[in-house]
Amino acid sequence: ARTLVISYVGMTTQEVALRPTVNVQLQSSEHSLSEVVVTGYGVTRKVAFTGSASTVGNDVITKSTNADPIRALQGAATGFTIASTTGQPGAYNAVLIRGLGSMNSGTQPLYVIDGVPVSTGSFGMRSGEAATLNPLSNMNPNDIETISILKDATATSIYGSRASNGVVVITTKSGKAGKTKVSLTAKAGNAMIPARNSYRMLNTAEWYDFIGVMGKNTGWFDDGYSMDEVKEFVTSDDGLGLVAGPAGLDTDWYEAVTRTGVTQDYNIDISGGSEKTKFFLSGAYYDETGIVISKDMKRYSGRLNLSHEISSHVSLGLNASASFSNMNHGAGGGYFSDPITMAMMMLPIEPVYNEDGSWNMNTGTGYNPVAQRSEKGDKSSAKQYRATVSPWVKVAFLNNFTFLSRYGMDFYNAKEFGLWSMLQPQGNDMGMLGEEGNRYRTLWTWTNTLNYTKSFGSHNLNLLIGEETQFANDDDAYMSTSNYPTDAVYTLENGSVPGDAVTSITNYALASYFMNGEYDYADKYYLSASLRRDGSSRFGANNKWGTFWSAGLKYRLINESFMDATRDWLSNLTLRTSYGTTGNQDIGWYRARGLYGYGYKYANSPGMIPTQIANPDLRWEQTGKFNIGLEIGLLDFITLDLEYYNNVTSDMLFEVPLSRTTGFANIMQNVGEMQNTGVEAVLGVTPVKSSNFGWNFSLNLTHNKNKIVKLSTDMPIESTYTIREAGRPYYTFKMKEYAGVDPETGAQLWYKGEEGTETTTDYNAAGKRYLGEADPKLYGGFTNNIRAYDFDLSFQLNYSFGGKVYNSAARYDENINNPFGNTTEYVYENMWRKPGDQTTVPAPKYGNNTSHSSRFLMDGSYIKLYNIQLGYNIPKSILGKLSIEKVRLFVSGENLATWALGDDFRGLNPETAFDGVIWWNYPQARKLMFGLNLNF
Repeated sequence: ARTLVISYVGMTTQEVALRPTVNVQLQSSEHSLSEVVVTGYGVTRKVAFTGSASTVGNDVITKSTNADPIRALQGAATGFTIASTTGQPGAYNAVLIRGLGSMNSGTQPLYVIDGVPVSTGSFGMRSGEAATLNPLSNMNPNDIETISILKDATATSIYGSRASNGVVVITTKSGKAGKTKVSLTAKAGNAMIPARNSYRMLNTAEWYDFIGVMGKNTGWFDDGYSMDEVKEFVTSDDGLGLVAGPAGLDTDWYEAVTRTGVTQDYNIDISGGSEKTKFFLSGAYYDETGIVISKDMKRYSGRLNLSHEISSHVSLGLNASASFSNMNHGAGGGYFSDPITMAMMMLPIEPVYNEDGSWNMNTGTGYNPVAQRSEKGDKSSAKQYRATVSPWVKVAFLNNFTFLSRYGMDFYNAKEFGLWSMLQPQGNDMGMLGEEGNRYRTLWTWTNTLNYTKSFGSHNLNLLIGEETQFANDDDAYMSTSNYPTDAVYTLENGSVPGDAVTSITNYALASYFMNGEYDYADKYYLSASLRRDGSSRFGANNKWGTFWSAGLKYRLINESFMDATRDWLSNLTLRTSYGTTGNQDIGWYRARGLYGYGYKYANSPGMIPTQIANPDLRWEQTGKFNIGLEIGLLDFITLDLEYYNNVTSDMLFEVPLSRTTGFANIMQNVGEMQNTGVEAVLGVTPVKSSNFGWNFSLNLTHNKNKIVKLSTDMPIESTYTIREAGRPYYTFKMKEYAGVDPETGAQLWYKGEEGTETTTDYNAAGKRYLGEADPKLYGGFTNNIRAYDFDLSFQLNYSFGGKVYNSAARYDENINNPFGNTTEYVYENMWRKPGDQTTVPAPKYGNNTSHSSRFLMDGSYIKLYNIQLGYNIPKSILGKLSIEKVRLFVSGENLATWALGDDFRGLNPETAFDGVIWWNYPQARKLMFGLNLNF
């Protein structure tokens, strides 16, 4: 032997000449993120990983400038999708991994940060009004090294009862031995409202004409009406009785409640250490002024990751973070007090201010959204405090054994204040209403694992057993008061009429035992298996414990000798498969218990009443997950990963009706079943790679098919425009089908019955029909990265094809029957005006029917330019003289353009919640950012 080949996971392999003393310092590999998979209880080489996971690195995460780091994953990973319902800074974003897995339990994944499960979800005293708080928005994205999305049973079963909806594992940065490094990142820029296109509301001249057409069709005017006649009708007591502003006034209320936002994001981190002690320390400030008035967020955060090797056998460490954020939010889309909602209702003839400079409150709706969000207007603020502390100790003994004990504490406090001011009609009627909410959530986790690793010849063995205990506590309080003597002070003690006062303390506990094994032989055959036993306080006395398991196989055909002839063009050919079970305990903390409610009285004596019947047999929802994958590498620059999965959720929870003689309306039982099947594919291509030029691109796609297999009864669950029915997707639209407009009369037409082409003008005679699903047929992303000398350019396109969206807000925005409301330019340009007109927009007429129908059901397909970034690295020949390691200048854009592909789409944004329903949501801002990366 003349040379040594030295390699290590995450490092670049080096070859050195063989000599008596060899000193080698390995360098981090630029592909290290793709070589390992972080599973939460450990790190596995990707080549040995039998499961399904997508890993996203810091370079992708930090290209997005958003308070919630999870937003950066949209379009970057297969099987992962985000409900894009709001652009509100710091708001909650729901996600799905491989489709909807439950109807009445939780649907969100488990989040694990540095091995510790953390609290996530939608918080807030008015979260039911889409005024949501998101604990994840308190995390600094710059602290994150990788995010792994665990999807199949091999990857998730070890998390047992919490993993049926997938697991998101976040790993933060750590220090490395060597020179202390300082990194500074600064970004600042503007946020702008997106284009409204034909969904813009009418200006004054158009609105008067619109009212004239409506008046003619209703019989208020003759065919030869004049604009003066229309204006007189609008303002006279015998007509609409509206108060118009001065002549020539043309108020764009949407413009009035929006603005150019400003986003600032500053981060500094220091890392380094010795062979024994390593550290990572960071601090960050994030400030986003929203594009909607009075909505913004500020965040301060810090992190310390520390590890120390006491001896060759014992090491210990600490992962700790703290953050504080201050958020102004308010009601979200679909609620009338939201500025965007109100702006779409207001008339262009109404001024924001009276002639004397006071607020104009004499509007057709009684609201003035600009006044309501002014300094003396409504208040809606949330202060969020979060701290996560995780000390750990690791002991290595007997050469092959490693014991790790990790304690994690995740603390979250949300302190909210709300005020219904005198500038809001309801607040004015009550003499203002003040409210305050306070939530304390503490989640403790203690995990102990024992790991055994052994290599002998071509055999490698990795065994792990563990124990975990978790305890969560919620402490909530809400109180309100009204009838203030003045609007000068609005703290609660100044109200004279006490309102609600509600407090609660709740908790749950989870005890777990688990084991995991991995074996591989000759770098060709891989086997893994896991087993977990969970006991949860959430379930019935007869079913507190559940067992979950998985098994996975992987076969690297490329390493077989009979594949030698293909090595010049085939670099990888691997087949893997897995099956296992996971559970869902997210059903509420006391749903299995018999509950009593206090606060009642009989004959002036205090007492309690039963409020929930017990079900001692209530158990986990359980998901069986099958996965098969194929990995192909071609010509050393093309990779293709293909996967098929089939997830079946059984024992789904339903509220089953009870006889009223029991004193209760229903009981929670395990009776339902749901299935998700799908295909995922990732194509990666690196056509060019050299020292001065590089180019790579990737395309990922996901197809998921959701199906309800069984409900609590044989009867479907049907609403006005949706249906839940066995054999069909959960998000299925069933409604009355719109048939267009009678060209002779301008009247609306609907189809009669459940099939056929016969039409009717009687809405009540129309029949409901199955008209598609909200789930897209295909979704994913395309990324492209180019590097030329010291310049780099990257962009990402996201897409969604085939899903239906129902614009419920358009029933009001596309007004054809309300003379006190505005309407869209689409209606104005396409409405029926005279016999013979061929159009789908009815003749405006007072009293027209605007009930739910497929008139507002549209194709939700789109392509979106999610981000684009251009960077320049100042040459090292210049930096060397300044003792600076790296200076990179960049400009980036986010949400710059969205192309709706459906010819019938009308709205501000085709991106929706998972149910496909569009409301007056906070728009996704278009951001233009300028930034600097500076490394010492």
